Amino acid sequence: MEESPEDLFPKTPAPERSRRAQFERALLKKAPALLWTTDQELRFTALAGAELQNIGVRAGSYVGARLESTFVGASLVSLNAHRKSLQGLSSNFEIELTGRDLSARVEPLCDPDGKIIGIVGVAHDNTTHLVAHRSLRLSERSSCLLLEEIPYAICRATRTGQLLQVNRAMLEMLLYDAESEAELLVRDLPHNIFAAKGTFNEFLARLLDCDVVRGFESRWRCRSGEEIDVLVGGRVIRDTEGEIWYFDILAENVTERNQLESRLRQAQKMQAIGQLAGGIAHDFNNLLMVIRGQVELLLSESLAAESHHRLEEVMRASDRASSLTTQLMAFSRTQTLQSKVLDVNLVIKQMNPLLVPLVSQHIDLSFIPARGTACVRIDASQIEQVIMNLATNARDAMPQGGRLTIEVSNVVYDGEAARSSSAKSANYVLIAVKDTGHGMDEATQSRIFEPFFTTKEPGRGTGLGLSLVYGVVRQNGGQIIVESAQGKGTSFKIYLPHVADPLPESGKKALLNLPKGNETILYAEDEGSVRELVSEYLTSLGYRVLPASDGVNAMQVAQSHPGKIDLLLTDMMMPRLGGRELAEELRKIIPALRVVFVSGYVGHSLVAKNLELPNTYFLPKPFSMQSLAKTIREGLDR
Repeated sequence: MEESPEDLFPKTPAPERSRRAQFERALLKKAPALLWTTDQELRFTALAGAELQNIGVRAGSYVGARLESTFVGASLVSLNAHRKSLQGLSSNFEIELTGRDLSARVEPLCDPDGKIIGIVGVAHDNTTHLVAHRSLRLSERSSCLLLEEIPYAICRATRTGQLLQVNRAMLEMLLYDAESEAELLVRDLPHNIFAAKGTFNEFLARLLDCDVVRGFESRWRCRSGEEIDVLVGGRVIRDTEGEIWYFDILAENVTERNQLESRLRQAQKMQAIGQLAGGIAHDFNNLLMVIRGQVELLLSESLAAESHHRLEEVMRASDRASSLTTQLMAFSRTQTLQSKVLDVNLVIKQMNPLLVPLVSQHIDLSFIPARGTACVRIDASQIEQVIMNLATNARDAMPQGGRLTIEVSNVVYDGEAARSSSAKSANYVLIAVKDTGHGMDEATQSRIFEPFFTTKEPGRGTGLGLSLVYGVVRQNGGQIIVESAQGKGTSFKIYLPHVADPLPESGKKALLNLPKGNETILYAEDEGSVRELVSEYLTSLGYRVLPASDGVNAMQVAQSHPGKIDLLLTDMMMPRLGGRELAEELRKIIPALRVVFVSGYVGHSLVAKNLELPNTYFLPKPFSMQSLAKTIREGLDR
């Protein structure tokens, strides 16, 4: 007898079916998800699940409502997913409802005959996971942006130094671009990036020793072959078993910083040397004062012709010595500049004994003076500075020998001189310094007047010579033009305004008809021999001199002197109390006191500052007795 389906699958008793239905409803209600079904019109037919409470939805309020009108936040993606399911396709999508992120899946809902009658869907609250995932993506993106935007070169490399990854800053530092990144990645650190042989191995040894390295000084080679100074740091990245995985390396380009530090050290060194030179010149000036003063006094007496001639030789020698101290003062920038009319022909001619040994025996030095006089208004020491610096540069440009020509001429305002709109004269004195050295290219010519720029080897040049020349020329209303070509030598043309003023009278006149007086002069000078010479000379002119060894002693002398003091003659630089301070203190007692400052060891600012005082005069050392007498009389008579 054939069994019927009812016999094979007996009917479940009603009580059992009721309990099963209750269980299914409870299961659906407590399920940690959102469950729903729709009809073919996408109207909700049922909603269940614990997620309803989380999103604030009551199932009864939505049954019968259409999907797109009920959930305003429903995206087009979710609607399309439902429509695809009506066509028999399953779909996954994400949707945000009432601030919660849900991951959903919908499938066709079929009757027992397999006909699609609606949609069945399930959604899980994925908010925590999605937030964590978004945070991770944001963190990764931020890290990538940080690596790309940070101004330090960062790379990842193998233990052998093969590059694996580089950031944008490293490409730029080594003069690569995004298109040539692959070219850099095929290079390695020890052979292509670290410039000096063995430096990568030294860096690697330190890295392996302590896993982290900071501040390793090295030089890296750029794509162009140029080398840069870098500070390198790195760390070792290991796997879980402690084996080296790769290296992370960071580098900072410190080329410009090192250059600035080098310039600062050079400037400090030059300042120290300048202070030493200025101090030596100051002491030497005091000695010259005594020699020149005594000789000048002897020349004013009636002497035999031979004795007179010998004394004139001593005076000429002291003049040359004075020129040397002036150059020392110029080097230390402590000289007192006094612009006056002078003949450039004569200045350069007198420099010849200094120039010949300077340029060496392998160089043929020639001087072509201008016809007649070539007068300009300038401090003689500045002309000497300019010529000495240009001659030194020319010598260095001709290591195997050559020819150096210094030519002076009077020229009319022309096209070259007209480059400066500040020209005030139609006539110029042209000083041309020409050499037959190796010359310069255009790039070098464009920078030669920059302070600290030099093409010489380290330790052989300061880079200040030509900048000083430029400053002197411009300060005196002139222009300087350079003409050069590689292999064809260099010519510097200096244009200084020509002056028609008469040259000052020669100082060889005897001390005749000098202005005299009977006033009282307080004289403060810390150098005993100079103080004795000047005191004796002023006394011979009829003045009453009150000598003092320094500023403090001068105050004591002034306070103890019962009579009137008409003028203070004082050195600027003295121990315990300087000349300016002395003058200020004395004018509290004697408001109308006239003051003459004397020094050879001051700068422009100090001179100007002291001359701001009323009834004040300045006399630079070493001075002649004639100049002293005239200055004293001028100060007393005004």
